[in-house]
Amino acid sequence: MPEMVQDQRKTYRHTLALDTEVHCHESSLQAMFRCRTENIGMGGAFLPASELLLEKAVDVELVFHLPATPTPIEYRIQAQVVRTSDAGAGLSFPPRDRECQQQFRRFLLEAKVAARH
Repeated sequence: MPEMVQDQRKTYRHTLALDTEVHCHESSLQAMFRCRTENIGMGGAFLPASELLLEKAVDVELVFHLPATPTPIEYRIQAQVVRTSDAGAGLSFPPRDRECQQQFRRFLLEAKVAARH
């Protein structure tokens, strides 16, 4: 069962490894790489990696993939790098309207269910 993680965050994060594409569109850093989330919640995610190319305050687009579901699911969300360390990068998701929040909440629920199988 996924474990809840919380420290100075406003929302809970769940320990959940999601296949993720990170798209950087900044003029100084145009790249795409793949990794897996360590934890994720409504307010952000942590991407563990020893050689992440991300810098604090960089805006990125994350593309999460759930291939284990009957029909593969993809979810895209904008994020900003708010913390970097040797362990990886902490990202924050910007405020979203009610409908987008509900869609993301449903995606996270499906991801947690898929992770149990």
